Amino acid sequence: MRTASFRWDVAFIALVALAALTLVGCTRPPPRRAPEGVQLTPLKTYSRFTSRLLLRLVGVSGIGVAYDVDCYRMLYQTHDGAGNPIEASGLLALPHDAQARRLVSFQHGTTTTRAAVPSRLDVTGKAAAIVFAGNGYGLIAPDYIGLGSSRMQHPYLIAEDAARAVTDMITAARGIEGVPSGPVFLSGFSQGGQASLAALRTLESDGEHVLGAAPVAGPYDLRNTFGTALLGHAPQDSLYLAYLSWAYAGHYGHPLESVLTPDYARRARDLFGSPHLPKQIMAALPANPRTMFNAAFLHAFDSHGSHWLLDALTQNDVSDWSPRAPVRLYYGSADLDVVPEEALKAQRAFRARGSDVTAVDVGPVDHEASMVAAAPLILAWLERLDGGGR
Repeated sequence: MRTASFRWDVAFIALVALAALTLVGCTRPPPRRAPEGVQLTPLKTYSRFTSRLLLRLVGVSGIGVAYDVDCYRMLYQTHDGAGNPIEASGLLALPHDAQARRLVSFQHGTTTTRAAVPSRLDVTGKAAAIVFAGNGYGLIAPDYIGLGSSRMQHPYLIAEDAARAVTDMITAARGIEGVPSGPVFLSGFSQGGQASLAALRTLESDGEHVLGAAPVAGPYDLRNTFGTALLGHAPQDSLYLAYLSWAYAGHYGHPLESVLTPDYARRARDLFGSPHLPKQIMAALPANPRTMFNAAFLHAFDSHGSHWLLDALTQNDVSDWSPRAPVRLYYGSADLDVVPEEALKAQRAFRARGSDVTAVDVGPVDHEASMVAAAPLILAWLERLDGGGR
């Protein structure tokens, strides 16, 4: 659930270092034909040299770059939970001067501003584009509803809305020149791990064959995740829980004061209703997350009682079904934000239903570093599933 897929300090260094390189190492990608209702804006073509440097700066090792990477901002049509049509945005990346082998959809982690998204070529977007398109795959990375070009409230950790943003972008992308039409491969980090499994569930319920899914450090059983975050062991637990409470209250039509105290309900509306950086949000929220919640909610939680928010968390569980595609749940054993038990518990639940699901420990790394450690493992698994590589 962390607010970026890579360390903020490393990301900053990478962006500064690449600023000069962008002037000499990047060009504009060629235009591509797109179907009606889809708009493509050419952004940049990253050379292999620049791409390799970026991966090194953000700490990704063990991944080569075989192709220059063409990046586009993509606008496409989806709809909100009420069925109203809306426009959404995301990143499309393709290998330059080569036919993409397969389509990959990568779902990003938590962000608190509309600008820190793949279609704006944030660090996560660049890295995902380079890892996959730089190795011959087509890559899409949805910004999600309520982020990027979408102006509505972001339905944070609402599984159905996340799945819709992903699956509608997959459908739209398949009509673009150069995008392969075969089974998609899904991956995602943190919030994007939940979104990946939600999208897999939707695709398979629609009869689609999916090559595989590789979520990293995702919250799968949200009621369990919520309870762990209430302990406040991770520095951003209050941010996650306030963000979720604000989003769920808006989505399900309940007063935020039915969950948070009046003071923290007011703060949450201010902090998440307009763009704030994570450090600003963390400074305005308590270190102990329980102090944000009102007595009635805490009583319902502690006594395993009934409350609309607890019921909604259960509704957004993405580990209570049977995937047909193979799934690998990557996690770091030192992760405090999304603890390893999330992946291990989901593995047990999926296997009990007969699914091919394996939890993969990427080492004693924290939340942010788990994505960096998992990246070469995911690419290697994808290439095995895809027939052994180029």
